[in-house]
Amino acid sequence: MKSTARLGVCAVATLALVGAGVGVGTDAQAQAAPRHGTAQHHTRIEHDGSTRVLRALGHLERRLDHATRSKRLAPLTDADRAALQTNAAVDEAAVEAAATAYSAHPSGSTLAAAKDVLKGYHPQRYVAATNILRHSERTAAQIAALQTLVAPGGDDETALAAATDLLSRASATGFSATTNRSGVHAARHAVAHARALVGQVRAALTTP
Repeated sequence: MKSTARLGVCAVATLALVGAGVGVGTDAQAQAAPRHGTAQHHTRIEHDGSTRVLRALGHLERRLDHATRSKRLAPLTDADRAALQTNAAVDEAAVEAAATAYSAHPSGSTLAAAKDVLKGYHPQRYVAATNILRHSERTAAQIAALQTLVAPGGDDETALAAATDLLSRASATGFSATTNRSGVHAARHAVAHARALVGQVRAALTTP
């Protein structure tokens, strides 16, 4: 998470804490003066886990930053690393926007939007993506080396072409914190299949 984003989440969390403090201070007054209609609804929404939700959003943003930090993505190519970091920046911006909206205008809709972000954004998808892409890049390098050794138009060349097509299904641009599990599973399966084909070609080339 960028320092500015981190400061932004801290700021909205501070605003929520201040707002909660003001609300608590007025509780005693509320006993003498009954609340009515929308005022009661607004106060209930404002104190319905506001700081807890904002802390959770801040934690989510930190996890996104941790999952895509440069050291973790170092084994990847520049292109794949840039693609994941770009998607992560979009995800972090969405998380921060949800926190800002809920802090500035606590309501049923902004609370629901914040909870949707907490449920729908999964930093671990970037961890899975990094592992998948690392294997994909290694397999692509092996394909390039084997292509110079196989006979043109033969079964081995066809197998390598199929492996290359499978690797294209695990594109870095397709991974984000909102990628569903089936998408991650499909990419992992495609890379595993490509690796198996490469292994078969290598074995065929080494067989007398």
